[in-house]
Amino acid sequence: MTLLSQDLSRTRIPGPEVEPELAQRVRALRRARRDARTRAARVRRALLAPTSAGEPYGPRPDRHTSMPVR
Repeated sequence: MTLLSQDLSRTRIPGPEVEPELAQRVRALRRARRDARTRAARVRRALLAPTSAGEPYGPRPDRHTSMPVR
């Protein structure tokens, strides 16, 4: 039995005796793992990206109200 925590990318599927459904499942798991790693790397890059220098927030807009100020 293969656990999800095991590295399937280096495991070779034996020849023709492997069921096509199992081969599809293994490919799907590998693709899902690769996609998850890619997403994690993109999130990491976005979170660690440098921000522009200056004020952390833009200037506060003037408040326009219809009521007179006392």
